[in-house]
Amino acid sequence: ICTAQGVRDRRVRLSIGIARKFFDLQDMLGFDKASKTLDWLLRNSKKAIQELSHLKNPSDNGKFSLSLPPHPEFKEISESNEGCHENPAADDERCFHSSSIKTTEMAKESMA
Repeated sequence: ICTAQGVRDRRVRLSIGIARKFFDLQDMLGFDKASKTLDWLLRNSKKAIQELSHLKNPSDNGKFSLSLPPHPEFKEISESNEGCHENPAADDERCFHSSSIKTTEMAKESMA
């Protein structure tokens, strides 16, 4: 795929933590393909993405760096999940359930 930064591979490597969150979301949404989940995320992030496009510094060739604070709802999920997934073999329903409550509510609201 050709981008402003040059040719890019379509494949993306995710850290274990991000992959786990991504696939948990995909399961909650009931999607069978990663591209559907990414499309859902991009559509529901459209406003924030548009706001980012206004923050570009033209003198920096369109590049910019941001240090955004964590979204409050995701910070809450992260804090409620502390200790989960430290030992994947010992994962239990508690870890999945606590991480998915808020995300499920957000998914339902955005699909309505």
